Amino acid sequence: MIHAKKLAWLVLFLVPALGFSQTVVNVYARVTAISGKTVTITAATGSFPTGDAIIMQMQDSVIGTNTGNNSSFGNIANIQSAGLAEVVSVSSISGSTITLSKTPTNIYHFTNNSRVQIISYPTLGGGGNYTISSPIVGAAWNGNTGGVVAFKVNGTLTINSDISVDGQGFRGGAAGNNAPGDYACDASTYFDNAGGVNTSYYGYKGEGIYNSNGVYNVAKGKLANGGGGGNLNNAGGGGGGNLSAGGDGGYGWTCSAASSGGGQGGVDLSAYVNPNRFFMGGGGGGGQQNNNVGMPGGNGGGIIMIKANVIQTNSGCNGGTNKVSLSSQGIAGMNAGNDGAGGGGAGGTILLQVNNYQVSNACPLTINTSGGKGGTVNNSGNHGGGAGGGKGISIIGGSINTPANINVVDTAGSGGASSTSTGAPVAGSGSTSTVSGTLSTIFTSASLLPVTLQSFDAAALKNSAVLHWQSATEQNFDAYIVERAVNNASNFSQVARIPGKGSNAVYSYTDDLRNYPGATIYYRLKMVDIDGKFEYSAVKAINMADAGNNASMKAFPNPAVNTVYISGSTISGNNVSGTIRDMQGRAVRTFSKASLVAANTIAVPVDGLIRGQYIVSLNGTNGQEYVVVMKQ
Repeated sequence: MIHAKKLAWLVLFLVPALGFSQTVVNVYARVTAISGKTVTITAATGSFPTGDAIIMQMQDSVIGTNTGNNSSFGNIANIQSAGLAEVVSVSSISGSTITLSKTPTNIYHFTNNSRVQIISYPTLGGGGNYTISSPIVGAAWNGNTGGVVAFKVNGTLTINSDISVDGQGFRGGAAGNNAPGDYACDASTYFDNAGGVNTSYYGYKGEGIYNSNGVYNVAKGKLANGGGGGNLNNAGGGGGGNLSAGGDGGYGWTCSAASSGGGQGGVDLSAYVNPNRFFMGGGGGGGQQNNNVGMPGGNGGGIIMIKANVIQTNSGCNGGTNKVSLSSQGIAGMNAGNDGAGGGGAGGTILLQVNNYQVSNACPLTINTSGGKGGTVNNSGNHGGGAGGGKGISIIGGSINTPANINVVDTAGSGGASSTSTGAPVAGSGSTSTVSGTLSTIFTSASLLPVTLQSFDAAALKNSAVLHWQSATEQNFDAYIVERAVNNASNFSQVARIPGKGSNAVYSYTDDLRNYPGATIYYRLKMVDIDGKFEYSAVKAINMADAGNNASMKAFPNPAVNTVYISGSTISGNNVSGTIRDMQGRAVRTFSKASLVAANTIAVPVDGLIRGQYIVSLNGTNGQEYVVVMKQ
């Protein structure tokens, strides 16, 4: 954590100045208690408005008992409520009391190690279309509030200028107090005063999803996804973490791998990320110094949340630069002289609840959640370079699969050199991770409403379209409105209303399309809760030229985890039997008495099968009816 006295001069370097041409669209307040519909706030950044808002647990008591003086210090013991977010409706405000229209769904914690904030969630454009004509930024995270840009547009959002929360997430740690001389390398101290060691000259830890509340300030141990500070002697700071871990800081003057005091990288949070739980990037740790030229770590990236029907760009955008960006990058750690350099901050999170993207090739869109580079030592002696920050994540809902004109960037930050001499050791880079930095293919709808879809698919079958979907959660939910558009994905009309059945429910709807031969048909679900609020699913398209393939079956979700649902025009009764074969044709499972769960649809269990592709065929069809299924 950065002390206030250590922070003032850092802000000038690490946080972009808010020029008059930049816009902050949100109001923030710290939440200190929630009781039913009553929310108690403090430290609001302005007059908090009524209407929609987002409550978010920014930090929580996640490290539990991982506070021993060892390499496990700062690991996640229990994620608690960290990163949980939900949309609420503010009915009234009186002083420090906000009254909501209903009790929040999530459980929030208010310990010394926790921070919760409420963020206004404005509708730009007055309910219609909106054009971003000047840069939008957030208020930087200050330890209680900020770090988030969140808004919605009911119609088309035209992005004609950048939206950035670069470096507005968790703060980097300061360089340690200047030591009066050289000391022995210290590889074994993970937090302040561990084992009676005097740590007054150690680098400060970067911030993360655990609020140390002034207890764990310095030394090499990471602080959840915050990078550790550099130890003696002149060691570099660790990189912050988010979707991937930060790197470890450089060894330090006269130190080796075995005696390194380099700060540990902030932890990997990929196991916890989903459309309702996401994080700001962790801050990089500060370097250790004894020549007054040690440097601080970089700030992590913040969070961008945008909900719109369509995102588009036009030629001649962004003052003639002909490119725009949504950016939540971690900031690079600062370069040092003959002392320890700072670790880079991790990339943050960008969440897009959008149905369609119409991005012009004359104005491509870059979505960037990259980690910051580690600081470099500008001295010929081997000191401690700063480590690179981990990468962030983009959660993208809607009909997009990395199309042309949209460039998704999520690289981890590289480690800084520990010396200007050739062959000198380099601090660790942020983890590249095997986890994709884009979750558009995993989550069909990035939703903060009381319904979240597990899958949604559409297929042409005979002269009809067969729609299938499965809910992951349904809370205070009313109904799904099936909407159709013909040959144009922007002119939808209602074709059916299907009441909700509860979480993990399976739905099917068959739409008669005999009047649309050869047309391209688009479908989406309008998901309506009991208060009348609604959210759209991703858009699915089918071509009626494919509808004559009556022998093929359709499967969803695909890939599947435990159960796959299979539809076909000839599936009309209960007790259907079949065989599951691997790609070598070997039978690995048979099923019988599969019952209808919806029109022309049966449920087939695939739990227990190893990951890979399988062929599911129905008995009695001479192998003519089959579908290939991916087991996840």
